[in-house]
Amino acid sequence: METIRFADINDRYDIEKLIKVMLGDENADEVAKSLVDSFFMNSESYMVYVIEVLNLVKGFCVVKFNPFEGGNGIVEIVFLGIGTENKRTGLGIKLIQYLEQTLKENGVRKIYVKTSVKNKPAICFWIMQDYKFEARMLDFSLKSYDDYYFGKEI
Repeated sequence: METIRFADINDRYDIEKLIKVMLGDENADEVAKSLVDSFFMNSESYMVYVIEVLNLVKGFCVVKFNPFEGGNGIVEIVFLGIGTENKRTGLGIKLIQYLEQTLKENGVRKIYVKTSVKNKPAICFWIMQDYKFEARMLDFSLKSYDDYYFGKEI
């Protein structure tokens, strides 16, 4: 049975470990630590959720509030990570469905997510969750790296 809850500082190591796998960067340890620090130190801007199976963190999601100047009632999912051994088990879907319901109950009207145009599994995942393509951002993350923005009204 899965449990979804707000993350706390005790989940830090598990979240960092999941981020490191996602990054595949030569500075993954440093980058993951810095990201998790920013999520927990800016709790007015970010909400971090974890999904557990048998009291072990198997995935996480980070939601950023007020991600775009002038936006009203919108959030952005800035990270969704499920451990490699738990991919394609439905945990990501359960986490997103939980978040959508919780956010809707708290007045959020639309969710955005950004992903690399090269990340086909993520693109397919978001489309399967009824997120709609809204924009292609040229050279957005890095030079010569484009990103897609997907959005969903909830």
